Amino acid sequence: MKKSFDHIQNSWLYRLSKSIGDVVIISALFLLFCLPIVTIGASVTALYYTVYRKYHKHIDEVSKDFMRSLKDNLKNATIIHIIYLLYSALVGFNIYFALNGFGGVKLPDWYIVVSFIPVLPVIFTLPFVYPLLARFSNGLKGTVTNSYTLCMINFPKFLLIWLIFIVALAISVCFPPAALLTPAGAMYLTQMITEKAFAKAIAVEKSRGEKADGTEVAADG
Repeated sequence: MKKSFDHIQNSWLYRLSKSIGDVVIISALFLLFCLPIVTIGASVTALYYTVYRKYHKHIDEVSKDFMRSLKDNLKNATIIHIIYLLYSALVGFNIYFALNGFGGVKLPDWYIVVSFIPVLPVIFTLPFVYPLLARFSNGLKGTVTNSYTLCMINFPKFLLIWLIFIVALAISVCFPPAALLTPAGAMYLTQMITEKAFAKAIAVEKSRGEKADGTEVAADG
């Protein structure tokens, strides 16, 4: 009986079914905890952490990992998410008034272009902010600042992350059942990009530290 069960577990069909099941569970948890709206940031953070642990570290505890990360990052992720929401609302109103005028007053045409400039901080920080929150403890300010820095030094990769998000969202909107696969799938592709960026940044910081130590030793000598 045990041999038969082991044979089933080692079959490609069982492994495929389990892999799909894990993707569905991760995506379903993500969607569930996005429903309160204010917890979207925490849910994205937990999604990244779970996918990272599952496919990068090969630790198969998807439900436990998701809930652990959600609990640990709930406060900071929610604060960051609310800041993004409030800021995006202000930017949206600004663009609306630039396009439609204010109180019957038509704003200059050049202001339409200017009104879109405040969108840039969101575009240039969002791709890395929740992955950073899931992986490192940098504080709120440090997380946002480091996210911007990573976007700047990984410009093509940062654009690719946005493309992944947009395609995943489009697929989910056009075919809603796909939403049980696209969140985990999109985050899997994203973590392949972000983890390389993190590793590169850590290596650079380590190299700088070693050079600084070498300089101090030389000075002492």
